[in-house]
Amino acid sequence: MSHTSRNFVVAYVLLVGLPLLGLAGVLRTGRTLVAPISVDGVWKIEADASRLSGGSCGKTLASLSNTSVGISQSGKSLVLTFNNPSKTVASGALEGKSLKASIVPARDSSSDCSADQSLALTATVDPKSEPRSLTGVLLVSGCSSCAPVEFHATREPRSSAGGAH
Repeated sequence: MSHTSRNFVVAYVLLVGLPLLGLAGVLRTGRTLVAPISVDGVWKIEADASRLSGGSCGKTLASLSNTSVGISQSGKSLVLTFNNPSKTVASGALEGKSLKASIVPARDSSSDCSADQSLALTATVDPKSEPRSLTGVLLVSGCSSCAPVEFHATREPRSSAGGAH
C-alpha cells in the first residue's frame, strides 16, 4: 500500500468513521429520553370562591382564581402568566404529572399579603382527559391560618393560526 493510500484510509476513518460511531452512541443514549407532558397554552382556572373569604392574601388569591393563566413551557421549566389585574407572573417546574409553581404577588396598595408571604401552586395534570385538565391547590406560604384553596383548570382550545377564508 502506498503512502498516499494509507493517508487516505487514516483520514477517512478519522473524518467519517469516528463521527458515525459518535452518532450511534448519541442515538443509543437518546432512546431512553422521554419528553415531558405538554402543559403549554391558556388554562381557565375555577376555584371554590367560598373558601377565599378572609385571611391574609385573600384578595390576591381571589384575583388568581376564576381567571385564566397562560403557561409557557420549555422542557420541564414553566412560566405562568395570570390574566388578573396585576398580570401576576410565576415560575414553576413540571415533574412527571406534577406541576409546582411559586407565585410572588405584586406589592401594591390592593395586595393584603405581607412582604415575606408567597403563594404556592401545586397541581396534577390529567394527560388522558380531553381537553387536558389540572387539579390542585393554591396556598399561602408562611400562613398557618390560611386554608388551601382547591382549584380545577382546563386547557382552552388553541386557535387556528391560519384563520378561515
